[in-house]
Amino acid sequence: MHPGIYETVLRWIPEKSRVLDLGAGDGAFLERLVQTRQVTGEGVEKDSALVARCVERGLVAHQSNIADGLDQYADGAFDYVLLIGTFQELVSPAEIIREAFRVGHEVIIAYTNFAHVRVRLQVLFQGRTPVTRSLPQPWYRTSNLHFLSILDFQQFSRDLGVREAARAFFNARGAVHVLPNLRAEEAVSLLQADAISHRSVTSERGKTKTETHQI
Repeated sequence: MHPGIYETVLRWIPEKSRVLDLGAGDGAFLERLVQTRQVTGEGVEKDSALVARCVERGLVAHQSNIADGLDQYADGAFDYVLLIGTFQELVSPAEIIREAFRVGHEVIIAYTNFAHVRVRLQVLFQGRTPVTRSLPQPWYRTSNLHFLSILDFQQFSRDLGVREAARAFFNARGAVHVLPNLRAEEAVSLLQADAISHRSVTSERGKTKTETHQI
């Protein structure tokens, strides 16, 4: 994902926090958090080779499919739960977010924006599933199961009963402050639980730190 997303997450997480990274990959970012923010971190990753890389970095990592739940963790075990680039790969994202809020106080999610202008233009003029910098794989190879926009994610958060306490948007040129649903390729949100819904209920929540105009 865009380097700005990782820099943003580093700013959001206070020193000495307890962090669970879901879909930790090779552990590079979790290692950076440990080194720069002195967090107590754990990673969950389904690929055994990547888990081995995490262990080589001196990290605590578990081989598991996060789609199976987080039963191994106690309620409130972490301050922050991370889903950086794995959110759109989840079969049941709402269930995983509920579990993330059970084990953590705040959840940080980064995802690709399927409503970016290049995506729209490829669909309009080529009539095919888009391939872009942030969506580099053809449809039959991608691990993405959900193709959502920024507006979709915001509605999802409201329906679930969580609030975006902060958010940031990026494209190849850097941070996006105007028309992010059209211009941003990737987004990251810091979520706080107001009242996690176990059914789809739409409700208006408070304003976030970032005010934007979107289409």
